[in-house]
Amino acid sequence: MTTRTPSLAEEFTAIAKLSATCVHCGFCLAACPTYAVTAMENDSPRGRIWLLAEAARTNKVTDVLRLHIDRCIGCEACVPACPSGVRYDELIDRARRVVNVGRSQRELLGRSLVVRSFSKAQRFAGLAPSAQVLARGVVRASFLRPGLAHLPRVQALVQQAATIRAASPVTTFTSLVPNERARVVMLTGCIASVLFSEVNAATVKVLNAEGISVVVPRGQGCCGALASHAGQHDLAQHEARTLMETFDLTHIDAVITNSAGCGAMMKDYGELLEHQEGSDAFAEKVVDVMEFLDRFTSIAHYRPLSSKILYHEPCHLAFAQGVRSAGPSVLSRIPELELALTEGPNCCGAGGLYSVSQPALARQVGEAKRDAILRTQVELLVSGNPGCAIQLNSLLGDRVEVLHPIVLLAQALEA
Repeated sequence: MTTRTPSLAEEFTAIAKLSATCVHCGFCLAACPTYAVTAMENDSPRGRIWLLAEAARTNKVTDVLRLHIDRCIGCEACVPACPSGVRYDELIDRARRVVNVGRSQRELLGRSLVVRSFSKAQRFAGLAPSAQVLARGVVRASFLRPGLAHLPRVQALVQQAATIRAASPVTTFTSLVPNERARVVMLTGCIASVLFSEVNAATVKVLNAEGISVVVPRGQGCCGALASHAGQHDLAQHEARTLMETFDLTHIDAVITNSAGCGAMMKDYGELLEHQEGSDAFAEKVVDVMEFLDRFTSIAHYRPLSSKILYHEPCHLAFAQGVRSAGPSVLSRIPELELALTEGPNCCGAGGLYSVSQPALARQVGEAKRDAILRTQVELLVSGNPGCAIQLNSLLGDRVEVLHPIVLLAQALEA
């Protein structure tokens, strides 16, 4: 199964068609987290669409276009906010590929190094006893290009990794339950499997308690989301095909993810792989773990937790996947739990590798979310995306504990 990378002319043709659906009404402005911080038209979806339409008309990639596309988080909050149905999600994917044209070799090398360091994290796990060691390994590898360690994205990678405790990744196994209600395969993720292995363990524990058998295939790699965010179309397609080949879906009811970013990418495999054989069928089976659990009446026993917690909606779950109510619905299975939604802006500024490639702007976006969280004076927040967890940990420090909702469910399970 092979695909052909679109030429620049083909990308511009598609961009011109997609951008023509925008009527420049401005409904997207209130939804855009970067526009909220900079108040610059070019940092809004409407402004970026205008720049893309101009690039398609002139057949030219400018530094101005590259700057403002790079500054887009890709949260997709503007998609449901648009009354005209503009496919900004597809536009930004194409734009990320287009703006790599003319980018300096130093910049391309730096972006590629970060993407591959994250996506190959499982291979490094046996050599890196902690996230800090893993991140510093990226810096040590900078001898490949003098001065690479001073790039802001590498420095941000080290700073963020220092806020996370690494653990041994979940390895290949099958956990079957008697009288199973369903059988699923689970994505363990790349960097998530190293930095958040407790999330994978909790996912298996809760699914089993709810009568669902879990298969964890051998040799999993990255889903392709990180490469796609960096505009590396060929690599994203390769990683998607490789992952699909790893999963045997015979007698499988769903492909489970516990990462909002990965789920959004995998649900889009049909478009990414140009609807080649098997890609649409695979994408249709992809389900976020909370979304899947919400399909079943609970049979597990959860002990009461008399505490108030905040629920943070990851953008790639709420907007890219359209999953809004499943998380709070499933968490309501825990008796006496008081759950509140975070107020203020939705986006925390994570956006896949955004907080690494645009650390200053990502932090500005995240500070508004941080302040809204701290005003509630709660001590625990749950978020269903590893990128958001890293960003929120960095913003909140030890003032608020950040957990994946599936970890909270696992903690509440009665023995």
